[in-house]
Amino acid sequence: PQDRAYSVPQLFEFIEGAALRFGRWVRQAPYVPQCGAVAGIPQLSRITALPQAEQYAALELFRGTMVRHSLVAYRNDDRTGAAAVTFDGDAWLGYRPIRLPGTLAIRERLPAGAAAVLINPDHRYTDLYLPINATQERMLQAIDGERTIAGICAPEERQLARTFFEQLFRWDQIVLDTARAA
Repeated sequence: PQDRAYSVPQLFEFIEGAALRFGRWVRQAPYVPQCGAVAGIPQLSRITALPQAEQYAALELFRGTMVRHSLVAYRNDDRTGAAAVTFDGDAWLGYRPIRLPGTLAIRERLPAGAAAVLINPDHRYTDLYLPINATQERMLQAIDGERTIAGICAPEERQLARTFFEQLFRWDQIVLDTARAA
């Protein structure tokens, strides 16, 4: 056994050298610039203009206390592994959202306009909370692990639903069953 610390760039170098490809972070919100305090800093547009691996490295530096990286990786030559979740096109309408069991919906001392604030207690960073409005809360309550996103939202709510479910996914509030998506 050998224990070795890896920075995000070293980890990506290791993955590439082992003939693997990055799938996703187990807890991705701390690495996503649109989540938490980073979304409000003036440098956000410069960070999001970077290649994805460099965005992750920038967030590691911003947070400063990441001591462990947990991720999913696939063999380089195996394209049958999970495809990247995307909200481009219309395939996202066929995704089946599944709420993570430990997530919390706080309904006390809320910011103006919020019906609830979502928190994933597995996150170590206190800036990773997601305020939602009443329409979003209704969609959240409709998640049962069986219905698709198209079955949860009305046709006139699709743009709102696209943004909201992408947020839920990025903020580690849900996982998405994409196996049956068209």
